[in-house]
Amino acid sequence: MVEKNGRKGRAIVADVASETACQALVAEALEAFGQIDIIVNNAGHFGGKLALPFTNMDEAEWDDNYAVNVKGPFFLCKAAADHMIERQYGKIVNISSIAAKRDPNFVPAYVATKNAILSLTRVLAKDLGPHNINVNAVCPGFVWTPFWHELAPLLAGQDEALMELEPREVFEKFVQGSVPLKREQEPEDIGNLVAFLSSEEARNITGQTIHCDGGAAMN
Repeated sequence: MVEKNGRKGRAIVADVASETACQALVAEALEAFGQIDIIVNNAGHFGGKLALPFTNMDEAEWDDNYAVNVKGPFFLCKAAADHMIERQYGKIVNISSIAAKRDPNFVPAYVATKNAILSLTRVLAKDLGPHNINVNAVCPGFVWTPFWHELAPLLAGQDEALMELEPREVFEKFVQGSVPLKREQEPEDIGNLVAFLSSEEARNITGQTIHCDGGAAMN
């Protein structure tokens, strides 16, 4: 897709929970393209099970969520910061979640770490702002992705009303019950917002959390 649009692209497999891997990723990107203008921290970890009550969550699962959802963005931003500061330019967009605003109690580690991203975004915005680097966060809403094939059966196990429903039906039930606009969000909706925040049209926006969720969470 990138090359069809006349651009160069490179896919790099990296463990964002590893600082060394993030440093290598940035180094490879710089070697391939010469500069880094935009970072979108989109890697996320859910864990594959619900925690009701929260005491069912073990330390390993908590650490896995934290490693990917918080340390990952921190490591990647840290690895690229000197380059962006030297150029006096950069756009960073951290992908959080509607969970950070609605606090579903069945995924406590996910909620906590997605909230941590919002705090990290504000800290980085203050630290990097004097270097003309914008840092913002996006909270996607209800987007139909393979994630729901994993989540829906877990939710059905906690709610008899969902037990006979297919994953897509569970998803639609949540959309209709939670979203004032009564429609799901598409990946393109999130992409368009990220593209805007990465553009010069958003040059005076930094340290902000912006929802794309059909009104499911309102400030």
